[in-house]
Amino acid sequence: MKIRTEISEDFDEEIIIRSKHMNDKISRLQSLISDFLGGSAEIMLQLGNADYFIPFRDILFFETVQNRTTAHTKDGMYYTDYKLYELEAVLPHTFLRASKSCILNTLRVSSVSRSLTGPSEVFFSPSPKKAYVSRMYYKSLIERINETRLLK
Repeated sequence: MKIRTEISEDFDEEIIIRSKHMNDKISRLQSLISDFLGGSAEIMLQLGNADYFIPFRDILFFETVQNRTTAHTKDGMYYTDYKLYELEAVLPHTFLRASKSCILNTLRVSSVSRSLTGPSEVFFSPSPKKAYVSRMYYKSLIERINETRLLK
């Protein structure tokens, strides 16, 4: 497979995938590109008495604490009435369940500090915030990070 980039002010921006046949790799590549570029997709979140429309790309992670779902961005925290299982159904492919109470945006993960005896710490870029991934979800997190960053 060849990858070619053409830069010119005369072109409209577009991505073209040429293939002899549609297969799983092409389908996955389309999905990853759509998720990555689909930063215009937004979710309505609340803070105080105001509703905010936050792009999915700006969300670091969702977590549930005391039956309240919180969305964390680099700048703050917002609230939503969605339960985590409801969010899993509507979030882009770049989001992944990391524990019973957390869903991470794998595109925003900057590092994972692995722990053999308990939950591993996940750090985000560009933010000092961190979340935890349980041992049960650690392997799928690493696989999803590799998949979404086209390392496979």
